[in-house]
Amino acid sequence: MTKSKKPSQGGLSWARCVLFVGVLVGATLFHVWQKVEMARVAGAIHTAQMRSVDLGKERAKLLAAVAIKKNPAYIERLAVTELGMVHPLGGLGGSLAHWEGE
Repeated sequence: MTKSKKPSQGGLSWARCVLFVGVLVGATLFHVWQKVEMARVAGAIHTAQMRSVDLGKERAKLLAAVAIKKNPAYIERLAVTELGMVHPLGGLGGSLAHWEGE
């Protein structure tokens, strides 16, 4: 005597029901993960844009500092005050300083 299973009559089998619920849960988790990842990427883009603006401002300041330090009057002032250089005696030709012993 063998027992035979009754075929399912119009309903979903347990396996199909579990598979269906698993697919729904997986799709929901994927959707939530995707939203979280998009928010993280958007935040990283915003941070990078703000950093780019800050770096642009810093670059402008550095370029201004370089322009000031290339100015001949600034260089002459440093030569006289910090290096002890003096203007040549009787020379009208230029405003270049030289070492005191020369």
